[in-house]
Amino acid sequence: EKSRLVVNEEEAQIVRTIFELYAQGNGYKTIVGILNKNGYKTKLGNQFSVTQIKPILTNPAYIGRIRYDVRREWNEKRRGNINPNPIVVEGRHDPIIDIELWDKVQFLLEQSMGMPSRKYAGEYPLTGILKCPECGAGMVLSRVTNTRKDGSKHRITYYACGNWKNKGITACHSNGIRVDKANAYVYTQLERIMTSESFLEGVLERINRENLVKTNTASANLKKYESQVQEIKKRKQKSYAAFEDGILSSEEFLERKRQLDDDLEIILNLQKEAQEITSNSVTNEISNDVVKEILQNFSKVLSSDIDRTLRKKLLHLLISEITIDKDRQIDSIKIKLTDELIQFLHYHGGVLKDTSLFFYVKELGLRYIDMAFCI
Repeated sequence: EKSRLVVNEEEAQIVRTIFELYAQGNGYKTIVGILNKNGYKTKLGNQFSVTQIKPILTNPAYIGRIRYDVRREWNEKRRGNINPNPIVVEGRHDPIIDIELWDKVQFLLEQSMGMPSRKYAGEYPLTGILKCPECGAGMVLSRVTNTRKDGSKHRITYYACGNWKNKGITACHSNGIRVDKANAYVYTQLERIMTSESFLEGVLERINRENLVKTNTASANLKKYESQVQEIKKRKQKSYAAFEDGILSSEEFLERKRQLDDDLEIILNLQKEAQEITSNSVTNEISNDVVKEILQNFSKVLSSDIDRTLRKKLLHLLISEITIDKDRQIDSIKIKLTDELIQFLHYHGGVLKDTSLFFYVKELGLRYIDMAFCI
């Protein structure tokens, strides 16, 4: 109560640099290289290391908040024992990172969880979503080195069946398709799809149809939840009566009360969610202009000079799978529109900078629209 954090402007600038570099698509190792090259030092005067970057990027102190109970049982266990849900409250100190940059970095950190960091990952964005025409497995990288007549070596990179790559010809065949041709073709077709009026109409119809179903379902559930709430309240009254009449012991009564309270909390939360959905029923149709802006924004981001890793994330957010035929030609592209995609476009796009538009789309329940397009 008698102390507060004060901004050290020299150190704060280093923190801002780390956040900005990560938001631009740079990895931990690249950030460390830039910091050390420019002569930045840690609080102890040492060079930065990779292990120090993530704790900085996830520290809420930089947005004016205080975190308590990070380590549990400190007296018994000094190493590890991290609390996954520490207490975070508003502090009394000035933030050094604005909330929009913080949210952007946290989103990118979440997207990168569980994804292996590979040197060339961003150069081959169709790995995983391109499917083998024979067994349906995700396609992975495969390289073939050919020898020219003059003796020089020429390496060609393919997307090849993951089962064949990992298990051999007893599992499947290569079914390879050249990386450069596949990438170029998919980019061209996506550009065409995103600017197609028929695609726009199909997405709009699908979104509004699903929103209508969602609203009708929520309305029906509200009646069911209200009935369940009343039933639980009746059961609680009976438990009180049974306790007063000596039918239930103190322990039995408390256990039954605890269970009923837990059940009631679950139903009330479901009831609240349903009420929020039905309260938006008047405005649950998304306009043509909103969807068009989202799709046009995708085209701009894909064709812009963004980091290759970010481009791959964008493609994997948008595409659920790409199929190829027996002649190793791309056959279909299955598109999905999700909240994560909208958020990605919001953070990286050129026209979707209006935060109110982003939340407008998110609140209307744009969850998952799956549409296959045969090429």
